[in-house]
Amino acid sequence: VVIVGVMPQGEKVAFEPFDVLFRELKVLGSFINPFTHRRAADLVASGAIEIDKLISKQVPLEEAPQVISNPAAAGEVKVLVVPGRG
Repeated sequence: VVIVGVMPQGEKVAFEPFDVLFRELKVLGSFINPFTHRRAADLVASGAIEIDKLISKQVPLEEAPQVISNPAAAGEVKVLVVPGRG
């Protein structure tokens, strides 16, 4: 389980420790700086960052489980899941 985002300090979440143990889950947090989103979007919009080169292929949402459960193909960098495509 990866928790990505920004939450107010002091915010609490509830979970059942049994599920974490039984399913052998790992909980990993990743802080996202909310002040960098606008700059990143502007860089992409201006063409300063060519994100098309990072996307190896696009798949519909229905194929996401298969893509996630299989190792990346040789040369595959990023697979973009597009809901409603297909």
